[in-house]
Amino acid sequence: MITNPHTPFSKKLLVTVLSGFIAGTPLAYVQAQPNPNAPSAATPSGPILNQSQLGSLVAPVALYPDSLLAQVLIAATYPLEVAEADNWLRNNAQLTGSAREEALKTQPWDNSVKSLIEFPDALNLMGKDLAWTQKLGDAYLAQPKDLFQAVQTLRAKAQGANNLKSGPQQTVSTENQDGQKIIVIQPTNPQVIYVPAYNPYLVYGPWPYPGYYPPPFYPYAPSPGGMFFSFGVGLAVGAALWATPHWGSGSVVINNTTYNNFNHGYNNAANMGPNHYGNQSDWKYNPAHRANVPYSNPALNNRYGNINQSHQAATQAARQQSARNYWNQNASPQEKQAAQQTRENAQKAWSNASAQQKQAVQNTTKAVQNNRSTGAPHVNAAPREEFRGGGEMREGGFRR
Repeated sequence: MITNPHTPFSKKLLVTVLSGFIAGTPLAYVQAQPNPNAPSAATPSGPILNQSQLGSLVAPVALYPDSLLAQVLIAATYPLEVAEADNWLRNNAQLTGSAREEALKTQPWDNSVKSLIEFPDALNLMGKDLAWTQKLGDAYLAQPKDLFQAVQTLRAKAQGANNLKSGPQQTVSTENQDGQKIIVIQPTNPQVIYVPAYNPYLVYGPWPYPGYYPPPFYPYAPSPGGMFFSFGVGLAVGAALWATPHWGSGSVVINNTTYNNFNHGYNNAANMGPNHYGNQSDWKYNPAHRANVPYSNPALNNRYGNINQSHQAATQAARQQSARNYWNQNASPQEKQAAQQTRENAQKAWSNASAQQKQAVQNTTKAVQNNRSTGAPHVNAAPREEFRGGGEMREGGFRR
């Protein structure tokens, strides 16, 4: 028997929840106590976060190895897919190696999100607080250079507190990039990466930004000698890490050879991401993977919020097809038999429905279609689910 490969909540509900994070009260750890040095109002390009606010956002991951940090930031721009991937990983923890890689081929997520499946601690960190993930991704889209500067400031503070140094798991070095002093974190063994676990309130020395604090949801694992920094189990990198930060420009640079290997290994033909050619290229944001999740920055909503409707429809169709593919490939005979019985019962109920009941279903269907075309609030189409069989049955939270 397979476990539910998808979130138990519908995508519409997840989008609603994520939208609430944007529309509700500002996050306490970003704007707990207004800083007198912060901008007092939104600029024409959208609200600008100062270094204190950006530091509080990025603190939980600023000490990650460079490549992993880069992919965490770009995955955070797709919070709905992060939520799906985190739930998928929890429900399919028994899959490892080639079996997990094969199962991921049908998922339509962005490759940055898929790559985090190989780093469950990082993915779990993001899945625990989607509000933080969403804010982090939006901050990177709106202020990439500023966010990178916040990372470097925090790394310097952790280094000054003797909590960031080289060892068997990682190598910490200083480079000059575009005239700037940059602290670089890389795995000591390029084929094995260790994801650090640390308390962001303590690892940087006295917290430098009173009034703006990191999110309070992390399990602080004790480490030997009472230190504030420890490592999990070493993880084989393989092709899962294919990006690095370019600190001076704020861009993320893709190693195209490694990216293409990952792309072909973790996607089937229907879900293949774009191939990258040449040695390197800059990462480009793809708003289609955002689904309908809004942005916290009005400028981002203006820039990306009105993507082509047919592109959205194609993305949604790919998600639904992936759900069907996973079900067909992994459901047990008993589950398939139960599904068939449910369809037959629904078809029988529809056949026995009165003319009035059928007319009510048709009216509801027309109302839903009209609402979708005009953007009016959604009308509950539950009556149709009671009678229609075949393609309307829901499995694992998705319409089948």
